Amino acid sequence: MIRKKKMIGTLSQLHTLRERKVTDLSGQLAQQKQLVQRYHENIESLSQLTAGEAVDVRNAVHLVNRATYKAHIQRVIDWQNQAVVIAEKQQETIQGELITHACQEKTVALMRSQQQQELALAQAREQQKLTDAQAMQCWVRNRRMA
Repeated sequence: MIRKKKMIGTLSQLHTLRERKVTDLSGQLAQQKQLVQRYHENIESLSQLTAGEAVDVRNAVHLVNRATYKAHIQRVIDWQNQAVVIAEKQQETIQGELITHACQEKTVALMRSQQQQELALAQAREQQKLTDAQAMQCWVRNRRMA
């Protein structure tokens, strides 16, 4: 019975660690989702900058400046698109880890619950044995006195 109590204590500690890991990974996943969302919003905003209406530019310098501006914005958009791909891959990795650790946490919780039930059952049996022994002693005393 002492061994079961130690095992339950160990499983409780392991469950706590697993729970913390799941909580940490959930936080990381939320941050990663926010990062991906920010990248998408940045791309949308940058795209709006380059999608402006065509302005009648008669000056060659203005035309070159506008083309250079659009090229720079397009490079930033391309960089943001690459960052989105990387961030989404990281998000998938974190989500996979989260699923794995959540399953492990649930497994440990289930094992701990089973061990607690077994311990409670063993304690109930032990208590019943004591009750039966006391009842037997009372019965024997009453038989001797009668």
